[in-house]
Amino acid sequence: MKSHKKVVLNQSDEEQILEYLIANPTFFIRYPHVLDKIVLPHPVKGTISLLEAQQKRLKDLIKMLTDNMNHMSEITSYNDGVFRTFFGLYNDLYQCTSVHEMVKLLNDTCREHLLVPYSHIWLNENKIEDLMKCDERYLLSINDFSIVCENFMQNEICHLGKIQEQERSVLFENQDMIYSRILIRLGETGDLGVLVFGHADAGHYHKGLECSFVQQLAGYISLLLPRFMKLK
Repeated sequence: MKSHKKVVLNQSDEEQILEYLIANPTFFIRYPHVLDKIVLPHPVKGTISLLEAQQKRLKDLIKMLTDNMNHMSEITSYNDGVFRTFFGLYNDLYQCTSVHEMVKLLNDTCREHLLVPYSHIWLNENKIEDLMKCDERYLLSINDFSIVCENFMQNEICHLGKIQEQERSVLFENQDMIYSRILIRLGETGDLGVLVFGHADAGHYHKGLECSFVQQLAGYISLLLPRFMKLK
């Protein structure tokens, strides 16, 4: 069998070869025997043929597309559940007569239908006219609200991700079983407070999750809050 001497090329030579092959797609049709002689390094098998490499690349592509489709299906199913749950919440929230009733309704509904164990409404005490009439269980101090917006939410209106340990004492009443959360600021300018949802799955609330339904819910709650208290 005739051996072939290994040819060392510089980068410009490689680029010229690449450009030639792209510009002449019939090259391997004219020289089909070349395909049989091309072997590629493989971490397990040592070397594989060009055909094997193409088959593996195709399998990887199919797997990637399948994973993406499954992921999109999961997101669609989740969003459908969130939409149905929140749509049913709107009328019930309107019937509430206090922040306490709203928070209880959120917790009961989200636990039952979305398997979300923790929901809460936190209000910025700096926006409440008469603090004596507001339940302190739902108040954040000016300093804590600033920490939430700047440190926990990085000055975003909606922030998703794994929980930070400091958040447990400030927003989650020291609950140990919350590992991911979504925080949505309340009010037209985001300074009224924060709507909070916490989940036991560390990967449940992540950057790629669709959160428009939750933001719409936060906007609706913001419109209802002045019914219960006088705001500045």
